[in-house]
Amino acid sequence: MKKKNLILHISVIHKGYLDFFKKNLNKISNIYIIDEKLQKELLEIKPDIASLDVDTVRDLLDKIGFKNILVLSKNNFKKLGDREIILIQDEISRNLAQKYLRGKKIEWQSVFLRWDKELVLTQKPLKDIISSKNSFDIKTMKEAYRESERSSDWWRQIGAVLVKNKKIILWGNNKDLPSDHTPYQVGEVRDFFKAGERHDLASTIHAEENIVAQAAKKGISLKGTSLYVTTFPCPVCAKLIALSGIKNIYFAEGGSNFDARKVLEAVGIKITRVLYNQKK
Repeated sequence: MKKKNLILHISVIHKGYLDFFKKNLNKISNIYIIDEKLQKELLEIKPDIASLDVDTVRDLLDKIGFKNILVLSKNNFKKLGDREIILIQDEISRNLAQKYLRGKKIEWQSVFLRWDKELVLTQKPLKDIISSKNSFDIKTMKEAYRESERSSDWWRQIGAVLVKNKKIILWGNNKDLPSDHTPYQVGEVRDFFKAGERHDLASTIHAEENIVAQAAKKGISLKGTSLYVTTFPCPVCAKLIALSGIKNIYFAEGGSNFDARKVLEAVGIKITRVLYNQKK
């Protein structure tokens, strides 16, 4: 088996990383640690001061058993050669791949921990909701679920896509701020609340909020658009959606907390459940 290059940065060490290193120890030829300058370029938000520095990461990897540990800067991408690259599914790595690794063969892996889904979802069933088995709706919802896999949140992973004229124009997931790795550095405040409680206390921007924020930043009008989201919006997101101009909401799972459904229907937003089986 031909060994691969691993490119990464480590904000904080946790069991997800340790399991990842154990699984890939014999698959990796060289490890390239992204230097601080390149990290800053690849992050829209300033890197967290709690992040591990390059020297600490190098020492850690050496103790785990890796030998060829290098530092990756903008000036030495040629050293990567033609080997397949392993990247961590986080914001820095996604931006790195988009900007500097086009044409490279990449294997994406996750280091993020997950709670058992059945333990964290408190749902109030939605009755009398239109259902859809339309092939476009199912295909689009599948894309929303694919987007949810990019979330670093260990509590629940939500994905959303915005559709205009039958074309996806924006993707978003529930995203921890200021970094994908924030809850691993300082803890996850949501561990102390049930689903639907105290939405204001979180380090995470919801997938729907992410979509609306991106649209504002890029100057995209939401009037008449359709939002596909894996889980029914919370009351806070429902109010944001209600005043955004979005005309249709498509969801696959979850239920309405408090007044979410009432608010959406009050402004004439059409709600449709997509009968999508994620396990297929």
